[in-house]
Amino acid sequence: MNKRILICLALVYQFYFAWGQDINLAITNCNIIPMNSERVLKNKTILISGDKIHSIVNSANWKNSNNIKTIDATNKFVIPALVDMHIHSNTYIDNFSMPMFLKYGITTVRVMAGNEYILNKRDSVNDNLLPNYPDIFVASELIDGDPPSFGNDHLGPIVTDASDIQEKIDEQMQNGYDFIKMYSRLNKDVFITGLKYCKTQKIKSTHHMPTSIDKEDYFTKFTGEIQHLSGYARFSTKYDTLPKSVLLKNYDVPFDQISAQDIDEKKLDKAINKTIKYNIWNCPTLVLFYNQTDTLYCKSILENKIGEGLNELLGWWESVGYGGSEEIENYNDFQVQTVNLLNKKGALLLAGTDFPNPWLVPGLSLHQELERFVAAGLSNFEALKTATINPAKWFGKNYSKGTIEKNKQADLLILEDNPLIDIKNTTKIYKVIYKGK
Repeated sequence: MNKRILICLALVYQFYFAWGQDINLAITNCNIIPMNSERVLKNKTILISGDKIHSIVNSANWKNSNNIKTIDATNKFVIPALVDMHIHSNTYIDNFSMPMFLKYGITTVRVMAGNEYILNKRDSVNDNLLPNYPDIFVASELIDGDPPSFGNDHLGPIVTDASDIQEKIDEQMQNGYDFIKMYSRLNKDVFITGLKYCKTQKIKSTHHMPTSIDKEDYFTKFTGEIQHLSGYARFSTKYDTLPKSVLLKNYDVPFDQISAQDIDEKKLDKAINKTIKYNIWNCPTLVLFYNQTDTLYCKSILENKIGEGLNELLGWWESVGYGGSEEIENYNDFQVQTVNLLNKKGALLLAGTDFPNPWLVPGLSLHQELERFVAAGLSNFEALKTATINPAKWFGKNYSKGTIEKNKQADLLILEDNPLIDIKNTTKIYKVIYKGK
């Protein structure tokens, strides 16, 4: 019996000795919101080894016997670091915007129009060469029709024949992009052929709903992830046609904004049900149109010049203006209504912003998007899911974030107050942990 006790004591000693040698950071006495379920794990210590969560233990049972670096998080709350699932990037804004995302606890961003420049940035982040940049996932170059939506500024493939789309998708994936982005001026045959090819090849696809396709093709088993709720208003409108001035724009956003002025509730419910039936993801970007209607907020940005480097964007933002037109405010209401219905029926939702569009401060706007989700009827926990565990599900098994569990990447947001009580508490940031540091 004594021999067995000695063996057990020896094993325990070896375990704790090895444990202590592996740990480089301990977040002590914290309250954890792990995001794999709606709960608070009270008075825990998170032990971090390298860039991974080694283990989570009761604080009362852990002693710092190896002089490990600690962060005392007494009375604080720890959630997984956040994700912005819709941003854009270029050489002029990245040097200030990417560090700002980290400052606000966003340690993953998804760039929605790729190019070789941002691919190189992504790879440099993966090689730990850009420690002040978040992890980056990159969409393909925009695949659009002729003429493309952005005219001479369009840099991606232009496809007008359905027989060419598979080759273009293959080229984009071979060039190293993480998923495909199709745009609003693709013709019906090209778009549907592209969606079907992505689905059969298990390639993730995202898109605006092109202006050319028939309503019966909006929400099907082949539909990819929808950006900005594109198409829901057109599918649900009572209008038989749109004004010629809008049709000439040949772009999905004005089509939807006008269509939203007179909605058939039964048609909208049908669109929601199809979304649920086919497990279609949505990244609504509610702040994209809402923020410009908040006059006091927009003025405060101009007066206080939030964020070093943001001045490079303020001239553009100010030229666009702020304040809500009846059309924009009506469309905001429609988007809130649609998100409310989607969430009630269990739809798959993602938090994104569309930075650097006007009045979207990098990092801060993601927190505002969570507030908009709550305004649309999501609980605080449901809103948090859109920027944590839901992106993890979208990215798939090789993405090691989104929840606080053993062996997950140690990307954590330490907050002063509980975001399950008030979603605005996500902005009360005590410390951001990125890759265990």
